[in-house]
Amino acid sequence: YRRIALDGSTIRLTQKGMGVTLNGIAQGYITDRVADMLRDAGFEHVVAELGEIRAIGDHPEGRPWRMGIKDPAEPTQVARMVEIVNEAVAVSGGYGSRFDAEGKNHHIFDPRSGRSAARYLDVTVIGPRATAADGLSTALFIVDEATGIRLLAAHPGTRAEITRLDGRVITLSA
Repeated sequence: YRRIALDGSTIRLTQKGMGVTLNGIAQGYITDRVADMLRDAGFEHVVAELGEIRAIGDHPEGRPWRMGIKDPAEPTQVARMVEIVNEAVAVSGGYGSRFDAEGKNHHIFDPRSGRSAARYLDVTVIGPRATAADGLSTALFIVDEATGIRLLAAHPGTRAEITRLDGRVITLSA
């Protein structure tokens, strides 16, 4: 971050080979801002997807929106669907940005060890806002299930689907 130069409306990377992503909670925040703007402009049936997903209202056919969740073992495939109305979806998984072919080293770091987190294959969080879902999906990817339940308790109306290392999917909620 010290090698990112900001000058007015210009952002410049000062070292060759650098790159920047909006991973973290920026994708959720941007998704919320766009969804809120569309809702405030009178749109009633919207899915905003800017790295995370947020639905305003239901599908125009009167049903929930259906979102495909990637298979963490085969990210080109859909593993399961979630249905949402007036909710957001954020997914964290080590398959997103791999640093090696096996995927053991990826972009979600456990701050306790400094290494890539390896507790789960992926974590999907469904809740009212994309910003919170985005942050929670990353945090839950690192912590044990009991801690995850405590984190979710601070966010009413939020639940998580966690794919364990053995491929089983469990649901956590407060």
